[in-house]
Amino acid sequence: MKLLDLLLNDEKKIDRSLYSSGPYWDYKNIKTLLEIKKKGLKDFRSFSNGAGTSFTDNMPFDIRNELGKRGRLLAKIFSLPGLNKIFDSQLSLTKNYLDTYLKTISIIYSENKNVEKLISKYKFEKTTEFNCMKKFTYKNKDYSIFYLEIADRIEKLSESFNFSKTRSLFEIGGGFGANIHFLITNFPNIKKIVYLDVVPNIYIGSEYLKHFYDEQVIDYSKTRKLDKISFKENDDLEILCIPPWEIEKLDVKIDHFHNAASFVEMPKKVVRNYCSYIKKFNTNEISLISYDEHDDSTTFKPELLNTFFDNSLKVTWHNWLIEEYNRKTIYLCSQ
Repeated sequence: MKLLDLLLNDEKKIDRSLYSSGPYWDYKNIKTLLEIKKKGLKDFRSFSNGAGTSFTDNMPFDIRNELGKRGRLLAKIFSLPGLNKIFDSQLSLTKNYLDTYLKTISIIYSENKNVEKLISKYKFEKTTEFNCMKKFTYKNKDYSIFYLEIADRIEKLSESFNFSKTRSLFEIGGGFGANIHFLITNFPNIKKIVYLDVVPNIYIGSEYLKHFYDEQVIDYSKTRKLDKISFKENDDLEILCIPPWEIEKLDVKIDHFHNAASFVEMPKKVVRNYCSYIKKFNTNEISLISYDEHDDSTTFKPELLNTFFDNSLKVTWHNWLIEEYNRKTIYLCSQ
């Protein structure tokens, strides 16, 4: 975990008001660190690992994996004789409910016409690595449900953009790297990528992408030594995985910038700073996605995202992939 230690140590030296997680993510990131150090990443998309809760597709069922230090100390009470048996029984019951839920959504996805169309159009390669539990089987092949949701987003964004002509991509808040993995798989013309996320999320994303692209991933252990971070003048695939403060060292031109959901979870001061760099990079295309529900105490209305781009983005609302869920997603795209 040398990379994680580097990120944590260097984060102490930067302007945390701009380049560290805001109120929405502070508690989540503390819990993520505890889980990474305790369990590693080999099954971060499973039931038993809480490292990626909220930004990966794991399926948490044990509340003890979702607590900070104080919560975990209090939770030790469930290890006492008598109480441990009651708590284990509750976990067993919860696990049964989760298994039933997964079987149900597996049937829903495997028989959905929208899903069938996406599978016939896009490539889905190794989408269930790291013990992904939220998946379904279609024609004897396992598919990550999260990857199908990504495909649905790209399909809707393709109404505004031609990704087959995109060469350079910049994504802030890239989850665990699945969106980048899916885009590279389906659009090999995308060669130059900047993936930026807060600590420790960027650590998980870097390791996930290394699993597929190995040395083509340039992580913080390499970029921190550079005075200027830029793409090589060639057609080789490059994925620059950087923490937020390294945006100040970027010297790039970007064809397409993308953010899904996380902008509304940041302090507005942070979003304004990022937007100033997006403009600096002569970004040609912009796509933003966000969910339809928000909490004023930690997030802001997704429609307000347009104000950071001089109200120049086209705003549309779309149904989720599974329309029966009766949820909507907002898309803000440059015209």
